[in-house]
Amino acid sequence: MAISAQQRQKKLAKKKQKRKSVGRTATPSMKKAKGYATYPIHECFIPTDLFTSGLGELVVTRRTPSGIIAVSAFVIDVFCLGVKDAMFLLIPEDKYENEYKERMSFHGQREFEKLHQSYAKKLLDGLVEYANGLGFSPHPDYINAKDLLIGIDASVCPEKYTYGKDGKPFYMNGPYESESDMMKIINTLTKHCGADGFNTLVRIGDFDDEDEYDDE
Repeated sequence: MAISAQQRQKKLAKKKQKRKSVGRTATPSMKKAKGYATYPIHECFIPTDLFTSGLGELVVTRRTPSGIIAVSAFVIDVFCLGVKDAMFLLIPEDKYENEYKERMSFHGQREFEKLHQSYAKKLLDGLVEYANGLGFSPHPDYINAKDLLIGIDASVCPEKYTYGKDGKPFYMNGPYESESDMMKIINTLTKHCGADGFNTLVRIGDFDDEDEYDDE
């Protein structure tokens, strides 16, 4: 059974709002990350396939003396859009180890690698600068989440990160981007890079049709 373009856009909007709601419900704290930047780094990690898939999470954590893990998590697109989402969390250490990290790995289906804090800071700073040059600002919650990285010296990181794919920005649409979202991104890239200055892969249809005909 086919659905109209209007129904499809309504479905995408509902999924996008549901995703935001779920993400924010899972946030234990709306406190400022800056207040936790003096505690020692616990660990930092990214997916092992970040620079081949283009999309993944950068997670930076600090541990308080009472055993609370302060977490700044960034959903990043290293091919084009930069920081697509960000949040700051406060999680008891046992829940961080046994629940949060398990959800991150989707029960072992994804692999992550730890990296030094200087690498995490350099990766994030460089990505934000790269995306800004293409006309894309980081997610609004980046402003708070990034403050957990205060005091980290990115200059000691010897790694040189390269963003984009095959020498150009590469945009691949996500499941929560409407047609108007996609056109806005493509128009922004055209303005900053020229018509031939970037590559795209626009996927048509539903990414997840689990509730395709759900009318609730």
